[in-house]
Amino acid sequence: MKVARGLLIILALLSVWMTFDNVLSDDVPSQALAQQAACTVKKCSEQHGMTRMSKTPIGQSFEFTWSTGTVSVTCRREYFFVGTRLCKVDAP
Repeated sequence: MKVARGLLIILALLSVWMTFDNVLSDDVPSQALAQQAACTVKKCSEQHGMTRMSKTPIGQSFEFTWSTGTVSVTCRREYFFVGTRLCKVDAP
């Protein structure tokens, strides 16, 4: 019973941390990483802008729009709770 309670407390604390890290914290670094990932598909020298952003406790999603189309990017932590944030272009 004590082990289950301890695991439940750890899970709750990790959920709070993920919510703070992905939803409530400043996302400027994530936006920059997402834009770099989007620019691997489209030219950043062309006029474009971020048209959608969503935040969840698991990660963040961005959509960048050019005159020739859109690119969707998802950013998440490398090891779910910890590690560097990695952004990758979603399949069209």
